[in-house]
Amino acid sequence: MNVDIYFDLSRAVTMIVATIILGWVCRKRRDLFSWLYAYIATTLSQIFRVISKDPLDNFDLIAISLSTLSMILIIIAVSVEYYKTFYSRGKNKIYNLTLLALTAQIFTFGLELLIAFLVVTTFFLIFRIFLRKKTPTHAFLCLVLVSGLMNLIASMVNSGGSEGTEQFFQFSSDMMVITLLITGIVAFIEDKITKSEKGYRLAYNKAEFYKDLFVHDINNILQNLEFSLEIMSLELENKEISQKFRNLINLAKKQVDRGAELSINVRRLSDLEVGKNLFTSVNVFNLISKIGKFISERFPDTDLNLNFDSIEKNLEVNANNRLGDVFRILLNNAIRYNDNSEIEVVITASHELKNGVNYKRIEITDNGIGMPDPMKDSVFYKIYEKPKSYKRIGLGLLLVSEVIQSFNGEVWVEDRVKGDYIKGSRFVILLH
Repeated sequence: MNVDIYFDLSRAVTMIVATIILGWVCRKRRDLFSWLYAYIATTLSQIFRVISKDPLDNFDLIAISLSTLSMILIIIAVSVEYYKTFYSRGKNKIYNLTLLALTAQIFTFGLELLIAFLVVTTFFLIFRIFLRKKTPTHAFLCLVLVSGLMNLIASMVNSGGSEGTEQFFQFSSDMMVITLLITGIVAFIEDKITKSEKGYRLAYNKAEFYKDLFVHDINNILQNLEFSLEIMSLELENKEISQKFRNLINLAKKQVDRGAELSINVRRLSDLEVGKNLFTSVNVFNLISKIGKFISERFPDTDLNLNFDSIEKNLEVNANNRLGDVFRILLNNAIRYNDNSEIEVVITASHELKNGVNYKRIEITDNGIGMPDPMKDSVFYKIYEKPKSYKRIGLGLLLVSEVIQSFNGEVWVEDRVKGDYIKGSRFVILLH
């Protein structure tokens, strides 16, 4: 008997703690109040079981009544939440299961069997709510109903006085109390996580706003600078000025161009990290032709020899329009980081089998200044992931790496002449 009192007392204390936790969560979330009433009824039921001296005395009958009430309250709680989740204005249809759960409590005939049926019905309601909301709290509320049904069945069997039913009833009661406690704890943790998520989302939205504002304003400033430099160049075109001054104007133009390129890459990187990646067939030859024409118009004073005639005109890869950013960046770099009077860029394409997968191998080779070995890997790293990586300027090659990875491809850089990086670079891209 002392052992039974100990178990009843432990269940009562556990339910008190669970109710306090859920009450705190309800106050913070302004939600789950109908579940709180069921918790209170279950807690009072456990307290009266502790007070009860003999089976089926007044206190025990009160405990049984409160336990039954708690199941009714759970049914009502699920029904109310189901109604709020799936019912909307403009619908004339109200789900029959919801009406059944809300009105069935008025019947008294065969109360335990009726409640058991409603618990099963309510389980499907809360499970559908979980499929809609997909929160850990609602997942554990499903377990609460399962444990409640098991406890109800144990109570019905125990009333028959069969051997071993008392132990089954005690076990089911323990399971229900523990499940209610865990559900309250999960709801508490979920509330904390939800608040943190809202804080992170707010911070992210602020960062996105400042990024868009920064890029927009920087673009406006660079456009004004570019326009001013063009006017200055036209005004000084027929005037005698020193070559040094002309070089300064050209240098300013290049820096404006680099700034515009940087702002484009920042926006592309941001869009790539948050956007969906949809694939389509992209014709490599046509895309390179388009980007090559754009680059030639952008650098009219550059002696650029761009050769991609060996590429099959019907070669296609699984990518999207972001592949154009890859070619744009690599051709830009081939021109910017090149000290030769004639800039040579050769683009080739072939088929390659790697690890049992068929790839299209695209190589972009230039005669620029090249890259030392420590720089070959670091230029593809995110700065915030490798803060001590090789010093670099710009985000172009990072964008190249991110875009190619989004296509489930690979990219790396090697020497044009093996062992002598100053002879130029070769960028290798593998795509499906």
